[in-house]
Amino acid sequence: MRSFRGDHVDSLEVFEPAAGHEPAAPTVSLRLLGPLEVVAGTTEVPLPQRKLRQLLATLLIRPNATVSSDSLIRDLWGDRPPATAVSALRVYVSQLRKFLARHGLDSWCVLRTRTPGYQLAVDDGVLDTVRFERLCRLGRERADAGDLEAASRLYREALALRRGPTLEDLRDGPARAGAALQYDEAWMTALRRRIDVDLTLGGHHELVGELRRLTAEDHLNEGLCARLVLALHRSGRSGEALDVYRRARAQLIKELGIEPGVELRTAHRTVLSDGALAPAVSATA
Repeated sequence: MRSFRGDHVDSLEVFEPAAGHEPAAPTVSLRLLGPLEVVAGTTEVPLPQRKLRQLLATLLIRPNATVSSDSLIRDLWGDRPPATAVSALRVYVSQLRKFLARHGLDSWCVLRTRTPGYQLAVDDGVLDTVRFERLCRLGRERADAGDLEAASRLYREALALRRGPTLEDLRDGPARAGAALQYDEAWMTALRRRIDVDLTLGGHHELVGELRRLTAEDHLNEGLCARLVLALHRSGRSGEALDVYRRARAQLIKELGIEPGVELRTAHRTVLSDGALAPAVSATA
């Protein structure tokens, strides 16, 4: 049986890896950054029962913490649970324990009864959200230390963990929906930071294509539009940069009734003043 420590995500670390390096993932992976997946080795272990998937996801968004039975019932059945909800929850917990044991997963995560509810103790590195947060923290530390190539590499590794919108198939409970939105926003923040690092490294030519794709997918994202303006300008394509700004401004006015925010306006002013060497966004913002 592997060791578990603490009741919070921060206590999952047993050691701090060397700067710029992240320990290899274990053979078991619990994945929330996309549809819920349980993977042993290279094989996904199916968990077809929806209530069991909901229960596992609700526990995994608060790893190593005790989640009350009331909170679990609310996330599984909403505001109008059946009269049998307490006993049904016990049945689902028993079934989830059997699932973990049957597939040898209880060597990596243990479902415990803890007053006033249950705790899923999760081993280090098994949960993709914990790994994502750790990689992002290391990326920020490397950027702060001036090692931008290592920072870019760490951010890329973190971003690659996402397979789609967090828990995209299980957002019907309030706790799961809130956690999903939080991690989606964290992923976007990590993406912006990685792009800022790559801009500082002089990778503007390579970034243009990626940023065009990203802004086509999310045309009202001012942060991405601002970075596309800068990448085009630093690539000697200032006319295209201004055209991107004009189109972004027109879309914001038409669809939201607002003018561009500070970040996009600053990128626009950078082009107009030919301040190509003065970054408008920080590598660690």
